[in-house]
Amino acid sequence: MSVSLAQDPFNGPPVLVSRQPVLDGRDRVVGYRISYSLLSDGVVVTPTPLETTEIVEDVLAVIDDDERVLGHMAHLPLTREMLERREIPPVHPAEVLLRVRYEDAVAPDLLPVVAEVHSRGYRLELDDLPGRAFNLDLLRLFHTVAVDLERWTLDDAAAVVPHFRYRNTTALATGVATHEQREAARTVGFDWFSGPFFCTPNMLGGERLAVGDLRTVVELCRLQQGETQLEDLIAVIEQDLGLGVRLLKYMNSAYFGFGGRIRSITQAATMLGIRGLSRWALIAASMGDSTPIARELALTGLTRARACELIGAERHPSLDRDELFTIGLLSTADAVFQMPMAQVVTELPLEQTVIEALLDRTGPAGEILRSVIAYEQGEFVSTSLASLLLENSAAYRDSLTWARRAVYGMV
Repeated sequence: MSVSLAQDPFNGPPVLVSRQPVLDGRDRVVGYRISYSLLSDGVVVTPTPLETTEIVEDVLAVIDDDERVLGHMAHLPLTREMLERREIPPVHPAEVLLRVRYEDAVAPDLLPVVAEVHSRGYRLELDDLPGRAFNLDLLRLFHTVAVDLERWTLDDAAAVVPHFRYRNTTALATGVATHEQREAARTVGFDWFSGPFFCTPNMLGGERLAVGDLRTVVELCRLQQGETQLEDLIAVIEQDLGLGVRLLKYMNSAYFGFGGRIRSITQAATMLGIRGLSRWALIAASMGDSTPIARELALTGLTRARACELIGAERHPSLDRDELFTIGLLSTADAVFQMPMAQVVTELPLEQTVIEALLDRTGPAGEILRSVIAYEQGEFVSTSLASLLLENSAAYRDSLTWARRAVYGMV
């Protein structure tokens, strides 16, 4: 499999764009908060209104057509300069929530512009509330209000949520770090949730996710430590009947597009090779058995896996591609198997460099993983991205597209 970074389709300064899912109380994705900037002479800058108009289609491409059909809206920020110039990105109102900062919404010269945008049928999201004391009259213009739980206490958040609910305004909790914090936010009345919590293990109890057999993942990881023999790989796959069935179903999906029907694991090995079959078996085992894991979690793990591989090939050709891919894939294993990462790595036969990358984000591979996660979260000015912005920008686009195709083929 060739590994190369996709080219940025925008002809101006490189576009930095990522998305973070917004989930409802039943863990269904209802939209994505979009982060985007430009990279000008190595500096991250906010696009001008004209530049935003030119790149908006490219920015929104991180949400594909199928996701838009499902109603996944883009939560797209409006800058003060856009409001001052009355230049709203050319996007259909049904596709977006336009995010407006509180300090811009209350500015006397900008409030009429906000009201005009609302009157044109756009749904608006009020961001960056200063605290419990805010102008309640603004809520008549806003579909959603975001409260950042990294900056607000839960008591303060609980005090304002009733005002949102009274006015039929959707309460969005952002910066949600853990499932415990999400549950607490849901208890006080929040409707939507965004933050890295969905990539963390849910330790609240209840029904566990029906994911792939960890013993199978152990065996597949062990086989990657040396020269894999086909018969050993087939034996591991065939001892897990569910994995074999899922893998054959996957091999026969439109994702691979093989001309004839693949009827056995041995036949799949002749089509993919031992290395290819081993990789896809690990993916299938990590994504689930009778009940697939959450689609967004699968997308995240596969996107990270592919991005780590691409960036490593670009910046550290001496690093093992399969190891980098595995590190990215296993970076969500704690959430998949609902156990702390420290426990995951004790269960799996991993090299010390892989363990250090997963636990501490150290070493060349760990630094790559750290940069991939920072980019995924839209933290474009993070120090971990300082020298890897260009590689991450291209790798993220390629990897997200690849991961979507893979997940669609698996389900």
